Amino acid sequence: MNRFANSAVVILALVTGSFAFGYRRGAADYRAAHQQEELRQIEAGRKLDAARIAVERERYTLSRQLEEEINDTPVAVNRCLGPDRGVQLNSLR
Repeated sequence: MNRFANSAVVILALVTGSFAFGYRRGAADYRAAHQQEELRQIEAGRKLDAARIAVERERYTLSRQLEEEINDTPVAVNRCLGPDRGVQLNSLR
């Protein structure tokens, strides 16, 4: 009977040790996967932010070009609006 009790204790210790090892391994794998997903989302956010900044820069450049073109256009008729007509009309929006 003593031999059976010793075997049971050893088996219980092995099962408990295996469970603890598996639990820690699974938790570590989950944390690694979660961190990898967070890093992927951060990188995607950075790419979107860079694209947004590029669009804003392009919009600003086009706006400046349009304003310069409006100001460089000569007035053909004296009754037309002055050189700052584009800025004034855009400010009415």
